[in-house]
Amino acid sequence: MALEAEQGIRCEGYTDLQRAIEIEKPDVVALCSPYRFHAQQLKAIAEANCNCLVEKPLAWPVDDSEVLSLLKIFESRGLLLEMVAQWPQTLFGFTEVHGPLPKTIGHFAMRLSPISIGRDMVPDSAPHFISMLQALLGPGDFQDTEVELQASVKGEINSLVLDCTYKHRLGTTQAQLKLATCETRPRPAWYQINELRVDREVQLPEYHQRLVYEERFATLRDPLESIVDRFLNALINKEMTDVNALRIGHRNLKQLAAAWPEQYSE
Repeated sequence: MALEAEQGIRCEGYTDLQRAIEIEKPDVVALCSPYRFHAQQLKAIAEANCNCLVEKPLAWPVDDSEVLSLLKIFESRGLLLEMVAQWPQTLFGFTEVHGPLPKTIGHFAMRLSPISIGRDMVPDSAPHFISMLQALLGPGDFQDTEVELQASVKGEINSLVLDCTYKHRLGTTQAQLKLATCETRPRPAWYQINELRVDREVQLPEYHQRLVYEERFATLRDPLESIVDRFLNALINKEMTDVNALRIGHRNLKQLAAAWPEQYSE
């Protein structure tokens, strides 16, 4: 109804992905379902010869071999699969505030505010953290990962600090991810490269965004719009699925999730 009212687009609703694909015959599917269903749904999308833009995380919890198998289906059919990870789209705003990115990054920190609690906070938010490190430093691996948890008065884990070392081709970078559950929008978020920090400010209901440091700021185009534009341009240019980047991103998520204490697994 909102699409029709705001954009003049009338859509049919379906409760079955396979049926929706058979009837609508799309070229592209945006997969925004709960991530626990992504693996089976990605397989169906690829087998229907559809390109896909999938919400993070790619698929969870899924073994590396299953993820690689899914990626290979997209690759073998010449289809494009990309994951939504919008935070790297804000780096141009960071440079407007602080100038060029540092040539050497010894420390990176990020604060996000997922709506989830407990162990789900990691797959909900860590893909953003991973995407930023990959954008700044290239692919790598997490080492020496430690997590500090904090519970609410109800006994629910609602905040954590995750410290780790990111090993990449240029060396190593100390990295920290801070998460605190927040059910109301706009949700606090910031990141820091070395000693240079920017906070995200969001104006509602328009959802206008900007990055701020003291009196300086940079207005942001909605990063999700930039993601969609990039994906469509990649389709036009017949780009292929970056199997290696997606596979490494999944491995990175597993490395971070492995730091969660077993006694808090449920």
